Amino acid sequence: MFSQKLGQNSARAKDITATIAKFICKDLRPYSVVENPGFREMIKTLEPRYTIPSRPHFSEKVIPALYESTKNDVKLSLSQAERVAITTDSWTSCSNQGYVTITSHHIAPEWKMKTFVLQTRVLNEAHTGKNIGALLREACMEWKISDKNPAIVTDNARNMIVAGAEAQFSPHITCFAHTLNLASQKGLGVDRASRWLGKVRKIVGYFHRSPIASHALQEKQTLMDLPKHKLIQDIMTRWNSSFEMLERFSEQQPAIMATLMSKDLRKGVAEYTLSESDIANMDDIVQLMGPVKMATTVMCEEDQPTLSVIAPLQAKLLKHLQPCEDDSTLVAEIKRVMTNDLSTRYRGTQDALNIASALDPRFKELPYLEKEDREQVYAKLVFEAEVSHQMQAMGNQEEDEGSSSTKLSGFNGETTAPNESPPCKKKALDALFGDSFTQRERKSTSETARAEVIRYRAKDALPLTENAMKWWRSQEKDLPVLSTLAKRYLCIPGTSVPAERVFSTAGDII
Repeated sequence: MFSQKLGQNSARAKDITATIAKFICKDLRPYSVVENPGFREMIKTLEPRYTIPSRPHFSEKVIPALYESTKNDVKLSLSQAERVAITTDSWTSCSNQGYVTITSHHIAPEWKMKTFVLQTRVLNEAHTGKNIGALLREACMEWKISDKNPAIVTDNARNMIVAGAEAQFSPHITCFAHTLNLASQKGLGVDRASRWLGKVRKIVGYFHRSPIASHALQEKQTLMDLPKHKLIQDIMTRWNSSFEMLERFSEQQPAIMATLMSKDLRKGVAEYTLSESDIANMDDIVQLMGPVKMATTVMCEEDQPTLSVIAPLQAKLLKHLQPCEDDSTLVAEIKRVMTNDLSTRYRGTQDALNIASALDPRFKELPYLEKEDREQVYAKLVFEAEVSHQMQAMGNQEEDEGSSSTKLSGFNGETTAPNESPPCKKKALDALFGDSFTQRERKSTSETARAEVIRYRAKDALPLTENAMKWWRSQEKDLPVLSTLAKRYLCIPGTSVPAERVFSTAGDII
């Protein structure tokens, strides 16, 4: 029944081959998958007439062609952006080879957030700011985004700060998730907190190493009707893992303490004990750091703007970290250290953060600022809107001048091609009498910008649960100048997490 094989050039065979290529790329499969017996059997079952091409055919022809096609699609998407923001970070593989990953971010004409991994390249030179900056410039030239006023988001490392300056990208936003990590690490690194965390870490490590203790803990969880969750061992360089360790320890604390008091384990576990004050400190710190962890989660959003969230979140967290009379000595010290660190961040980019918040309909009221400061932000927004409107007007004028010269040359008898139709009557009238019969004086760019900002501020703020991109899409015709500015600001991510997410996947491949 299926004796006749599909020709390799048949439409059906081409579709299957293209789908297998996408499967290899999207699921990060090795080329050798097309030679695996199980895969070949599956394809034979699905389409007995199809003959799977060889491994070299995919590696030398199909995948390179798919790469070029995809690259052209990405370039086309980038060319339609008002602005392109990039995130970047460097990392080292298990084989001790240095890499730099670059991702791009922009808002498409239909108001969709677009993110692409542009490249993960080997960087054999030292990971200095100068070398990374040169790599960033080369990437922008390759992807034709040098004229898109690139913004950059990196972590707080010195070489990345230098790289942004070297590449002349502005604004240069430091990753808010990394900033929170630094502040939290400093807070949890105070002497008393560090010693106390060491105790908790030692107990968790004991349960991870001892099968007997782990089994005894499971029995206690059953007796106490607690969730049968495993304890979490933290990674000292990631504060959120320490928080998760404490949160899980707090949840399982009754079972942990009961297990450590068990007769089968009491020998040699005296060092694995916590005092009542230790347990009280744990509850206080979990409560203190909970909003910080929540802020980190919020910043990992990719379908909504996140640059606009930094300033409100920073203000919210600083308010949360204000001292209270009920604070223990340890909590008060952690708050002081974190406040000192967090309050010094973003001083050089505060204007950009505030304008981004003003352009986000969810935060347009700027409730975290005093009235005078809010007015200053909107005054700066009016100025930027004026500049943007002037640039748009200049671009439109150049287009009009080009079309007018064409129309007038035809009127003066300097020939139109025999097969060309005469210019539109309306356009001809405009070319002849437009200057003399103007219906009313056009608004200046300043008046237009101010009017838009006034209309924008009069609109109701968008609920926090709604989508800011959908809102702007519905308002684009009413607020054309501000919508352009919104695309330029809201495309910038608030974290470099997109670049960092590539690490684990790329590392596994390598």
